[in-house]
Amino acid sequence: MKVKPGFMVFENEGSDITWATPHSGPALETPTSRDENSDTVASLCWMKVGGKFVLATIPRKRILGIDLNRDPPPPSKAVKYYNDFVNDEKQDHLLEYREKYAWVAENKADHNRKLKIYKGFWDEVKKSGRTVVFIHRKFSRMKNYPSIMDVVAYEDYGFSRKILAPIIRRLNRKYEDFLASIGENYRNAILLEQKRVLERIIEIYGSLDLNVIKAEYKQLIKGDLKVIGAHADRKLADRLENHFTIKNFIRACRSSLENAGEPRITLESIFRGSHGRSQTAGICKRKNVISIESNAFMNYWYPNEASNIVLDIVNAIQPMRKITEYFNDEY
Repeated sequence: MKVKPGFMVFENEGSDITWATPHSGPALETPTSRDENSDTVASLCWMKVGGKFVLATIPRKRILGIDLNRDPPPPSKAVKYYNDFVNDEKQDHLLEYREKYAWVAENKADHNRKLKIYKGFWDEVKKSGRTVVFIHRKFSRMKNYPSIMDVVAYEDYGFSRKILAPIIRRLNRKYEDFLASIGENYRNAILLEQKRVLERIIEIYGSLDLNVIKAEYKQLIKGDLKVIGAHADRKLADRLENHFTIKNFIRACRSSLENAGEPRITLESIFRGSHGRSQTAGICKRKNVISIESNAFMNYWYPNEASNIVLDIVNAIQPMRKITEYFNDEY
């Protein structure tokens, strides 16, 4: 184990795979500001087959830390936006910055300090094994159902969708009974998370009026409504459209969840590798790169099963002696 500024590194023999969790740092200010239990799943993968595990230990909040899965900002822009983030106004303005850049800085020295941490993390990932697997967390939200784990391909730096598609189909058949057995609890987790988000929106904005809601919250609600519109009973969907309340929203969510089938492993149903972050793919040139967006529910309740699914994916795309031995013993 090596402790570095902003991250830790765990290494052992067994494979040339690097497991990395760019968003595993602490959740400062808001409880959802980290990829919760992505570190649990990644550590289990590493413990089972070996290699290197690069674990971020810094928050992703732009003032308090670094989002290691974004680009480093120009020094002048990092300093210019610092007070905007301190004041926390103009939410759409801040969202646009967060979508692209990794931090803001109080001054040039602060910028250089954060840049050094950022480079240290990615240099550690880049200098390691031939295959890099990033483990993230996706929310238990309507917009993500029925996906319980989304696999992200990087056409230029990783594995093509044509290679991954049949692998995902086989895994859904292999884990069909398991996924069905956890379906009801997963759907209940989604309903609880939706209630939390809606109450949080009312706390911040005073209403659920989409004309008032700003930034990420508005994007997330629109994603939820898209899934609801595709699967919910028409009567409930229309009622929600006419009277946007928590009660009508949850009713429409429940209907949509009942009609959308059991949870399943998906391929870029939510996240697209073709639009991937340059750090995640581009910095790992000449390597095989793949990202796994495992659901928060799965990460917390079934981390061992989640790690087995991830290892099945890696085993299929890159046969390795240690992984093969593990699965022969396991099954």
